[in-house]
Amino acid sequence: MHTSHLEALGPAVPTELATAASALCEVAGSLIGADETGAIAALELAARLGGADAALFVWVVPAHDEQAWFRSMAALDHRWGASVLRRLHEGPCNWLAHAARFTEPLLVREPADGSNGSTGSPDSTAKQAAWLVPAPSPKSSDALGLLILASDDETSLDTTRPLLPVYRALALALSEWFQRQGREELVQRAQLTDRDLDLLRHEWMGHGSKRIAAALHVEAQTIDCRFHRLNGRLGVANRREAVRLCQRYGLL
Repeated sequence: MHTSHLEALGPAVPTELATAASALCEVAGSLIGADETGAIAALELAARLGGADAALFVWVVPAHDEQAWFRSMAALDHRWGASVLRRLHEGPCNWLAHAARFTEPLLVREPADGSNGSTGSPDSTAKQAAWLVPAPSPKSSDALGLLILASDDETSLDTTRPLLPVYRALALALSEWFQRQGREELVQRAQLTDRDLDLLRHEWMGHGSKRIAAALHVEAQTIDCRFHRLNGRLGVANRREAVRLCQRYGLL
């Protein structure tokens, strides 16, 4: 991780920049085994290294009826994080639209008068500028991740710009962290077993009940019953939704 991301910064990397990039790599690596407290501490350190005085990571998961639900993590300025999250919920939001369509980071400027861009109402928590760093989706997942690094002083974010290749890696690490958390919760809530996942892998490969039954040496009706019970535990309507849900969290 260290070598590849440092190379992305260019051949002539100043010592201070290389030190900050190396620290950010360590932060991203620490997320592998981090609990929520550790993940928030990592986000806080990452924000400070880039000159930001606030940070927010948002993980957006598609739901029914073109809706979505959000999981998030804020650091340093929690009032600002809550305000931004509220705006993202209210939608439509150009910030999420950028993350959905593009992979490159984008510097945006919040309204100078401190107003809420979507309602025009005063927003005392607004920052002068923010970097939007889209997170690549984890393998097979349809979730959307966005890292936001903001500051009251735009010039302080000049430190972030040369470190953007490493911040993109951090955004991916944060997205994977949220995926792992969701996976553990789903396995526990639905009491998923290896037999359940084996059943879903057959469905993912396009196998019908008769073919699955033959492979597992049971009756096709038994397979249908197992899917019915599994769908109920997962809280989905059918097999396809069950597969999609488990793919989202990296279970298949």
